[in-house]
Amino acid sequence: MSFDVQAFLGQMQAPPIHTFLGGKVEQVERENGWKARISYQPRAEFANPMGHVQGGMLCSMLDDAMGLFAIIAQEGVPAATVTMNVSFLRPCNIAPVKVEVCFVRQGRRISNIESVAYQNGKEVAKASAVFTPV
Repeated sequence: MSFDVQAFLGQMQAPPIHTFLGGKVEQVERENGWKARISYQPRAEFANPMGHVQGGMLCSMLDDAMGLFAIIAQEGVPAATVTMNVSFLRPCNIAPVKVEVCFVRQGRRISNIESVAYQNGKEVAKASAVFTPV
């Protein structure tokens, strides 16, 4: 019996942080390796004094996307972030953010995952992380 991603997403209760960040799983693919796209709707409260999304909030979106991706790709097994590195590439406005996620390497105990956050088709941040099942 194979893992039914859509059924899992339908019954999964989203983590509170995912809801707080305005997250929505848009797409999950298994063909040619696991990939996902998750969208976020930043709130006005996420703004820094310059009116852009505060870096920690953008990190939270990237971590949330990779964490959900790890859980889905491990067929529902919870996963925890071990390490995470983020590069901020340009200011991120209080507007929809799309995060694309993929595996660099998927192992039984450790998975290396990368994500890229886009706004208006432009990269705003990149992250790489190590996750482990818990």
